[in-house]
Amino acid sequence: MTTEESASGEVVRLHRFFDNWYAGQQGLTIAQFADAMDLGFTIVSPQGRMLGRDAIIAAVGDSFGSGGVSITVQNVDVTDLGNIVVARYDEVHTTPRDRTRRISTAVLVTDPDTPGGYRWITVHETWATS
Repeated sequence: MTTEESASGEVVRLHRFFDNWYAGQQGLTIAQFADAMDLGFTIVSPQGRMLGRDAIIAAVGDSFGSGGVSITVQNVDVTDLGNIVVARYDEVHTTPRDRTRRISTAVLVTDPDTPGGYRWITVHETWATS
């Protein structure tokens, strides 16, 4: 499997976790998400809010079974920099009321001790206009 395939698979794997988590799928644990996040993990939301690892883990943890959103990942583009990859992808969020799209850029480091083989370092999301 190429780095592009494995990194794309990790992006999809993590977002599938979100879908299942928000749907309240039994058997999932917040550790399945947290295990992939670097201790220094940060995310910048489309609104420009930066959250650290503990804050995003708490926010995701608090949303178990909240439902109402489905996340689809599209157009994954991976740049292989050795043990670091940069993944840019579209996230389509669908709710009963609307559908939004954001473009996300993630920096990941290969780590065979994590569930998907990558440790997430940072993510930056921005709203897409079309």
